[in-house]
Amino acid sequence: MNGILNVFKPAGITSYGVIREVKKISGQKKIGHIGTLDPMAEGVLPLFLGKMTKLIPHFNLSDKIYRVEARFGACSTTLDSEGEITAVTIPDNCTCDVISAALKDFVGESEQIPPMYSAVKIKGKKLYEYARKGETIERKPRPITIHGIKDIQCHLPDLSFEVHCSKGTYIRTLISDLGEKVGSGAYMSGLTRTCCGQYFTTENAINLNKIKNFNKIDLQENFIEPQWLFTEWHIISVHSPETIAHLSQGRSIPVTPDALCLSKQGKQSQKAVVKDSQDRIIAIGRLEFSQDGHGNFQPSNVLI
Repeated sequence: MNGILNVFKPAGITSYGVIREVKKISGQKKIGHIGTLDPMAEGVLPLFLGKMTKLIPHFNLSDKIYRVEARFGACSTTLDSEGEITAVTIPDNCTCDVISAALKDFVGESEQIPPMYSAVKIKGKKLYEYARKGETIERKPRPITIHGIKDIQCHLPDLSFEVHCSKGTYIRTLISDLGEKVGSGAYMSGLTRTCCGQYFTTENAINLNKIKNFNKIDLQENFIEPQWLFTEWHIISVHSPETIAHLSQGRSIPVTPDALCLSKQGKQSQKAVVKDSQDRIIAIGRLEFSQDGHGNFQPSNVLI
């Protein structure tokens, strides 16, 4: 079974636990996802089944949007509510206005050190494997971008806000750094991912608890149409069995103007998808143009 499914992961289950549930229904062993969510977090978790896993690299770099809840006056060993909590005094000058102003200072490009309780690999082991043994490993800071923070609501000791950030941003670390900045301990008490890239949102996500009652047909009926994810790419239509056979072997094919529908970006973009006579996407890759208006398509991923 091949397809794309946008799941709303509830709190209390790992991202792999979601995959395990979908494997039971689909019978598909090969399933990947975009953006791991911690067990305590909930929200959008796009799954790619079977041959559709080849599409993951094209969407894995997308920005994310989260609804964040934080608590001040305490620190956590895991930087969230699942760790050992230690109370910390909130200074008198640590007001909601001060916290809100300090939070907005994080907007922009910066560097962030991944938390020890994370899946980042160092020397072949995930950081949380070291952390569970009480070990702390030196970690290099990584570039991140906070595109925007809005809807800040503060009622100490609690704070909530929405953040739009780049891939690889650890919200737990953001909260911990914010607490340190204002002179108070702070940890992440709740997290909901509301958007994963441009296409996967809470509006088109299906709750895992509903999916658990699906059969294979139900699951397939809720797959996202792959074409919907490539609205900004050139579209190449092919009908010849010989041409499709060439693509299936990873070979490039010539493209004539009558077989091509240009994207809004025009010839400045090289991103293209190939569809067959049944409107199924069978390949994605790079389209290079010649001076006479013809093109040459080189597949990077073949889905047949």
